[in-house]
Amino acid sequence: MADLQIINAVIDLGTNTCNLLIAETYSNGTFRVLHEERIAVKMGRGGIHKELLLPEAMERGLTALSLHNKNILKFGATNVRVIGTSAIRGAANKAEFIEMVQKQFGWTLEVIDGNQEAEYIFSGTVNSLPPTNGKYLVLDIGGGSNEFILAEGDQIIWKESFNIGIARVLELFPMSDPPTLHEIAKVEAWFDENLKSMEEICRIHQPHILVGCSGAFDTLMDILEEKEPDATFRKSSIFPLDDFHRIHNMLIFVDRENRCKIAGVDQNRVEMIIISTIFINFILRKLQIKILIHTHFSLKEGVMFEMCI
Repeated sequence: MADLQIINAVIDLGTNTCNLLIAETYSNGTFRVLHEERIAVKMGRGGIHKELLLPEAMERGLTALSLHNKNILKFGATNVRVIGTSAIRGAANKAEFIEMVQKQFGWTLEVIDGNQEAEYIFSGTVNSLPPTNGKYLVLDIGGGSNEFILAEGDQIIWKESFNIGIARVLELFPMSDPPTLHEIAKVEAWFDENLKSMEEICRIHQPHILVGCSGAFDTLMDILEEKEPDATFRKSSIFPLDDFHRIHNMLIFVDRENRCKIAGVDQNRVEMIIISTIFINFILRKLQIKILIHTHFSLKEGVMFEMCI
């Protein structure tokens, strides 16, 4: 093993969750995970379509950062990077929150655009995948935005960030409990209308593999494995399509009360997992995907790899 370089921390402050990764980084450009944690923050709640961070959202964000800081101090991380994504970058009052973070923790909150977000996601994802033949499509489902990256090997062919994240969809399309087929069709039609560029590039390149990372895909894998949700480290694994469709049907045809009882369901995602699984099912069907791969690596791992350099 390469000599120990330093202990670094990355915080991914997203629209729904605030995720922490602490790792030992090595001089050969690799790292070893020491600690991972995710905290629900719902930064976009009530304000994402108004392009505002509401005071209660900023308070939830600061509380999560404070909890993460305790572990950062515990593990002795020397460098800390805090990345803000869709809900923060789209907020007219983001400067106020950036100043709060700087004042309370001494951290610079890096608010990145969708293009940079997609690049970090790919950097994290590609380093977790087994050798793959042919072109594949990476999908990161977020609360504010969804990132798609079309790639072959370790080369990006195309990437785009779409402001159609799950928190936005929930506010635009309130669902019955459980959702009706009409409501599902309406949401799918909206996805179709907003993903024309993705559908066109995939029509040309015909990727047969979908790589799903973080968030909703972690929850679906927890359901598949029938275990309590946690931040257990894993790299990547095949998600059998038959199992996905079984879980998809199990989720959309039960009400919230019974959904909460399903082993593996993250209680913080119990509302959003419905829209997420509808979205994934739509993509699988639309692109005629043959193989689904889940990876735990995503944005924060991509940032960590950059910190290894």
